[in-house]
Amino acid sequence: MGGWCDVTFVTVGNPKQGFGRLLDAVEDLAGKGVSVPVPVFVQAGHNVDFRPVYCEWTSFLLAEEFQRRMAQSDLIITHGGAGTLLHALRLGKVPVVMPRRKKYGEHVNDHQVQLVEAFASDGWIVPAYEPEDLPVAIAKARECGRRNGPRSPSRMATLVGQAIDELIGPK
Repeated sequence: MGGWCDVTFVTVGNPKQGFGRLLDAVEDLAGKGVSVPVPVFVQAGHNVDFRPVYCEWTSFLLAEEFQRRMAQSDLIITHGGAGTLLHALRLGKVPVVMPRRKKYGEHVNDHQVQLVEAFASDGWIVPAYEPEDLPVAIAKARECGRRNGPRSPSRMATLVGQAIDELIGPK
């Protein structure tokens, strides 16, 4: 397949907890034809009830296909997993990131919130903590365009390390 033009890639990772909050919001925006560039392709993970009308989707992708879709997408909307964030940044993308949250049963703790706060404070990502934040976050990410992602993951590794230290406490 060749490159796409104006494509959105959405990924929720593979935690067993659902992330319908993000998926439903993206489907709603795609259905309204606002904010989110179409076509929209969603990697829905373990969200077995997700059956979109306005988005193409699959539960999981092989690593090569995941990487290809991410590289060829103009906009990435993702959960706050460190691996996905780092991959998007290395590609020069400015992803919109909605962290999974403990209070919604989307994860066992709020480490994704802490990671998103750290990455956002340095301007690497555009956070969207709630579904209603998505339209503004998408517009902001599209304005940012591409940027040179970190060639050396040292700063990102520091941020990830700090988030982990905050979760587990001092050594």
